[in-house]
Amino acid sequence: MTKEKVIPQIRFSGFTDTWEQRKFRKQYQKITEKNDLSFGADKIISVANMYFKSDVKQSDDDYMRSYNIMRLGDIAFEGNKSKHFAHGRFVENTIGDGIVSHVFDVFRPIADYDLLFWKYLINNEGVMGRIMTRCTKASTMMTNLVADDFLAESILVPSIQEQQKIGAFLDKLDSLITLHQRKYDKLTKVKKAMLEKMFPENGSPYPEIRFKGFTDAWEQRKLGDTVQITMGQSPDGSTYSDVPSDYILVQGNADLQNGWVSPRVWTSQMTKKADAGDLIMSVRAPAGAMGKTAYNAVIGRGVAAIKGNEFIYQLLEKMDSDGYWKALSCGSTFESLNSDNIKNADVLIPDVAEQEKIGEYFLAIDRLITLHQRKLEKLKNIKKACLEKMFV
Repeated sequence: MTKEKVIPQIRFSGFTDTWEQRKFRKQYQKITEKNDLSFGADKIISVANMYFKSDVKQSDDDYMRSYNIMRLGDIAFEGNKSKHFAHGRFVENTIGDGIVSHVFDVFRPIADYDLLFWKYLINNEGVMGRIMTRCTKASTMMTNLVADDFLAESILVPSIQEQQKIGAFLDKLDSLITLHQRKYDKLTKVKKAMLEKMFPENGSPYPEIRFKGFTDAWEQRKLGDTVQITMGQSPDGSTYSDVPSDYILVQGNADLQNGWVSPRVWTSQMTKKADAGDLIMSVRAPAGAMGKTAYNAVIGRGVAAIKGNEFIYQLLEKMDSDGYWKALSCGSTFESLNSDNIKNADVLIPDVAEQEKIGEYFLAIDRLITLHQRKLEKLKNIKKACLEKMFV
């Protein structure tokens, strides 16, 4: 094995040594430590998600004795196949001593190790995937680990000092991801709650929460009498291209990213048009999903263009969230909305000044949500790159 293959692409300053090739049997041993009833149902570990289960009822003593003890730092093989783990995966216990079902093979470290480093290494498909192909056997639902074959495999390991650096860095990165995920989740919940309170509910023409100075009842109208709606018409397939100088083509939800049109297909044929600033509604599965366009674009039959302000956008988003459009499209074999469905929708509308206030409020929330969403995506991409380049 050449030196290039045993040194990661990204390293912390001060580390230059070649990583050691080590047999798993020099790092772990398979254990069969059974529960002697020292651990109750409150210490049953979910291997897939690594937490203590809180909804498990105490079983009889004989069954509780069948559980394997999994101590801090132990690893267990979880055989569920997924798009991320083609042959199952190992999960390290980072939460404390507990018990797992007897179906899990548990291995205990017997050499010096850094808890956090091995958490990321043992669960890294880029490293472990090729090993798993050689030490697992496929079955109908899951893969089964051949323990002796696993222990005979080798892995590249740095010094304990470098392990500590890598583990601490990735753990801090995960903490940042969790922080922004929580902020993102909180903001989406706040928005959902405020949409319910700042738009009328249950047939009332008055919302529960209003900006100061607004007291008039909202007026019921048909959506088609309130905004201009253009149903899409697909151009001929022969006119599709990947030439950005042609017209941007918006065909459906696949052309929207984070609520905005993201060009991916173009066409040389003009059929129906959406102008920059228009709202875009998906009229085929998922019918009712909303977006916006910052471009002039050709719209295919999977979408409609709506000339509406920010208030109308938030109103239509709420209708989608409430399942209004889904209920209309349920009767068809293929979930879809037609022009009459959209134009004849009954909506409650306040005066223009209140529309502007509500639109500005929710636009500010949407911008915060987008900010945290982008930070999340960036951090996840950084982590993905680190997992690929900080391990061998």
